[in-house]
Amino acid sequence: MNVIHVLEDFSFQSGGIRTVVLDLHTRLLNNNVNSKILSTRKEEGDEIIKVDGDLTPWRYSKNLKTTLKNLHAKNEIDVIHIHGVWMYPQYATAKFAKQNNIPFLITCHGMYEPWLWSQGTLKKKLYFNLVVKSVFSKANYLHAITSNEDKEIKMLFPNTPTVEIPNLIDSNLATENNYDQKEKYVLYVGRLDPKKGIDLLIKAFANLNPKDFKLKIAGGFNDYKQELDQLVSSYQLEDKVAFLGLITGEEKVKLFKNAFVFVAPSHSEVVGMVNLEAAIFKTPVITTFQTGLNEKWSSNGGLLVNPNVTEIESALKTALSWTLEQRNQNGLNLYNFVLKEYSWQYRFNDWLKLYESMLK
Repeated sequence: MNVIHVLEDFSFQSGGIRTVVLDLHTRLLNNNVNSKILSTRKEEGDEIIKVDGDLTPWRYSKNLKTTLKNLHAKNEIDVIHIHGVWMYPQYATAKFAKQNNIPFLITCHGMYEPWLWSQGTLKKKLYFNLVVKSVFSKANYLHAITSNEDKEIKMLFPNTPTVEIPNLIDSNLATENNYDQKEKYVLYVGRLDPKKGIDLLIKAFANLNPKDFKLKIAGGFNDYKQELDQLVSSYQLEDKVAFLGLITGEEKVKLFKNAFVFVAPSHSEVVGMVNLEAAIFKTPVITTFQTGLNEKWSSNGGLLVNPNVTEIESALKTALSWTLEQRNQNGLNLYNFVLKEYSWQYRFNDWLKLYESMLK
């Protein structure tokens, strides 16, 4: 079986989508499925098919269709898996799949979440209704990551089959925690974006102003960082809030493992890989109901809140009052929960069965 994954951005800047696609791609290869990734952007050393379009509006790519035609002519495409919904690579690939009778599915990655619709509503609605809806509705499946997303997709595409499989994490990432108590800090890892609720976290942290804790924010710098810098400055917290930039590899692992608590206060997310990453390193996680996580998260070592300063502040106050033993036990409980509900070891066969069903 030949599966090709198409997305507009496979670089580190794509955040959790890169992690999800890479994990799925790797496991398919390990199970004798010929998996390929096609994108307009990648990192040095990535073994993927790169097409042009990384610097153009709409990520328009002149050679994307030609590349797909060449792969199809060599019988190297059985299933197309499209990731994302707003850019040219997704639209053009879906159209190509339909024209050539190739089975395809689309993972929306939370891009049709209600909060995102409220940002630039008119432009998105016109694009959705006039350009992509008729093409995307022809997909064999639309893949939802949470039950809430599944409901939202069904409202937009009532006649297209949906399937729900959550984001998954590799439990083999876990090692002995060896939590380092030398520096106590609250951690955020992810894109610097208004959607992520980082401003809410800074305000909640400022209101508490915990004596023994710092707030570390890891994510590639962009224009939005200037707003966050101003917010930190307005609370006179320059010595307690640190912006670390983009952190990867072993440095990122250490950052997760040694955080007293991880916080992802997002307005809109589909599970959020950073939540699973933190949990797999046995670090307790505060995140929002809007991430679509199983609500049992709150009774298994984590805390779920709504994305507002009051609830984030209350959850932080609770977490920062834990003893070291309580912190470690909550981290262990959350790890065990994620292992069962969100690990590749338990759920990979869901993907194999889905792809195989599309070939019948």
